[in-house]
Amino acid sequence: MVNDDYDVVGLIDWQRTVILPLALCAGIPKHYQNWCDIVSETLQRPETNLPDDFDTLDEEAQNAARETMRKRLVHFSYGGMTSKLCEDHFDALREENVMLRAKLFDRAAAPWEGNSLDLEHILIEVLQRWPLALEKGRIAGPASHGQDPVAPIAYPEQRVEACRKVIELQEEKEEELDEMRAFIGIDSQGWVADDERLQHAQHVRDLIKEKLLEECETDKERRAIRDHFSFDDHAE
Repeated sequence: MVNDDYDVVGLIDWQRTVILPLALCAGIPKHYQNWCDIVSETLQRPETNLPDDFDTLDEEAQNAARETMRKRLVHFSYGGMTSKLCEDHFDALREENVMLRAKLFDRAAAPWEGNSLDLEHILIEVLQRWPLALEKGRIAGPASHGQDPVAPIAYPEQRVEACRKVIELQEEKEEELDEMRAFIGIDSQGWVADDERLQHAQHVRDLIKEKLLEECETDKERRAIRDHFSFDDHAE
């Protein structure tokens, strides 16, 4: 809890409290992040004008341009406010590879959630930037004759390319899922504001499911939509 001068005057809610290295404490909240964009990753000031050819673009391209600008502005604004109100946090944000370490730490729990792909992807990203230089030295690892430490793992090029393609497909499907949530009118957890909106959301959901079933080409696809549609009410 802080006062009007941003002085800490109280502490509440100790759930999930931990003491971690600075690299794992620093970060931009998930809903503000835009780390897949080089402008945001380097905390550059984003453009505030739409592309010159914006009016000639189709609706989908215009929406994509607006969304790119929105994500960059939100990401940059959080970084800017952090630089003014919490200098230590901002210094950690802009230190080389701090965010990569934080992402690696986060993805390390992914296999327990049934997802090893995200962990493999971040490990490959770490290897591509190896060694992870620090301002005051390098991360621990075997080295010889003053050379860079040897990476503890390696991936064949075919495995790297296969992982990249699957990640791209996963990101594409997640984007489609977000678009479908927005169309139905629900948040990421499936909640709506009231009963009236619930009825509307259920109606739209049923229309989407019906349309998808019509477009199924195999029995396997049809069973997947019929029995495992993401927006149906499933037992906990």
